[in-house]
Amino acid sequence: MDDAAATRAYLRASESYARSSYAKVAASAAAIEARASEIARECPYALTYAPRDTEFGELAEATEMTVVYAGVAPVRSAALRLAHAIAHLNWSSSRLTRLVRSQAVEERSIAGLGLPDVCADIAAWRMSAYTTLLPSAMGFLARVHKIETGVGPSEESREAVIWRLLRHEEDTVERRTVKRIEELEALKSRRLTATIAVARRKLAAALGVSAL
Repeated sequence: MDDAAATRAYLRASESYARSSYAKVAASAAAIEARASEIARECPYALTYAPRDTEFGELAEATEMTVVYAGVAPVRSAALRLAHAIAHLNWSSSRLTRLVRSQAVEERSIAGLGLPDVCADIAAWRMSAYTTLLPSAMGFLARVHKIETGVGPSEESREAVIWRLLRHEEDTVERRTVKRIEELEALKSRRLTATIAVARRKLAAALGVSAL
């Protein structure tokens, strides 16, 4: 496959994913809200008397990430299709090839990420006199950190580099495709960012803390 063909294949897959994930943005937002509400209902004020130490920070982050990644479920199949479509694309630019393949790895990792039982983790931490976090919480947080930092640049910077490198291959039609993808992703991001912010505030209040 030459560079132009690889670029077309990447753009087709990316546009298909952008359309699918934007079409399900309401479902993703609902999943985020539902997970936050579930945690708030199952263990209200569970962190009120917890010490504000390193373990508290880690558990708070795990709780927040559980809510954030709950939004993945409605788009899991679309993410796996994207990963499958781009995983073996190849360009003469080794850097572009490496970045796109790392994107495929990340999409698969996100799609396969299991969410922990936050309330069970909080209860176990409390039973240990706030000394030991369960492996489930720590393991989940480690997997999230690996997804977000372990395969290269952050999602935003990697995607920016990919688009910049692809522009050497694009024609006028493909530039319009890139613009459509970026617009859809921006709309989705704004909706989900707002949803997560509201869910985070409500969940913090329900758990008895000022912020997560």
